[in-house]
Amino acid sequence: MFHLDRSAILTHDRLKFLHDVVPIDEHLDNIEKFIRICYEEQGWQVAQSRRVIALRATDQDRLSSAFKASLYLGKYRDMANTNRFLHNMVAAGHSYEPIRGESVLFLFIGVGKTVYDHLVTYTVGRPTRIAGGQRANVPWGFELPVEARNPDEYEEELERIRGVIRLAKQERVEQMQAARAKLPVGYIMPPFLMEFSEEALIKTVFRQRLFEKGAQGATVDVATDMLNAVLQIDEEKWSFLIDYHGPHLQQWEKAMRTLRRDKFTLSDIADKLGISVDEALQSNLYDLLIESVGKLPPSMWERER
Repeated sequence: MFHLDRSAILTHDRLKFLHDVVPIDEHLDNIEKFIRICYEEQGWQVAQSRRVIALRATDQDRLSSAFKASLYLGKYRDMANTNRFLHNMVAAGHSYEPIRGESVLFLFIGVGKTVYDHLVTYTVGRPTRIAGGQRANVPWGFELPVEARNPDEYEEELERIRGVIRLAKQERVEQMQAARAKLPVGYIMPPFLMEFSEEALIKTVFRQRLFEKGAQGATVDVATDMLNAVLQIDEEKWSFLIDYHGPHLQQWEKAMRTLRRDKFTLSDIADKLGISVDEALQSNLYDLLIESVGKLPPSMWERER
């Protein structure tokens, strides 16, 4: 039976919840109850990684993508072969059509508006976006930026959010759609849903927000939760896809560009690493290249830290 890990959400070190004006515990009780009824009891495997819950992954046991890959390759005798798409199509660089129509539905709880804005930019391969309108819904609190150097400076933002809720929902002197103009950009969104195709996840969302350097820390945090959730559902599939699209590809591409441009020899690589040529000859060549000419510069966010 699915149990919502509340502590992973409510005790997050960058989240400040407004329990005094929002019945968050009651909301979480109801969400947990109806995840069981609407998803788990219908046969879907539900997986939680901190603030992200994968409610439904349509390619159950990889049988749907197996059937599609078999049709694509004209293999009719074993159409339930769940390895065919990965080993015969991904590994060969063929079409990702078998998983383009397969999707994962994510529920986000305790996620700030800034992260939501980053994720909502992905429109291709995102068939579902359900976020409560601010006429009826109120923020749950404030998310401190990962890059914040002085957390105490943000205490007043929580009071601003509390003031907006009081203004619109308790005193009712302003409508919420007007009062929301006073909200800070880091307010915690009410729980929201986003559904992405598996192709969009591995080729775009995870690549840009997780594998490549440059994404903001809070977005990296949530994208990591998304990836960990799908790994819980099908570790073999997603580990295989990461091997073909993961963070090491950026380093490999940089290494290849540098080798082609600068025409390094093995002796040059050894010099860069501070080892002898004999040591280099006994070492793993891939590791030597990644650690030398494949080393990436720090991102803007890393430099600012």
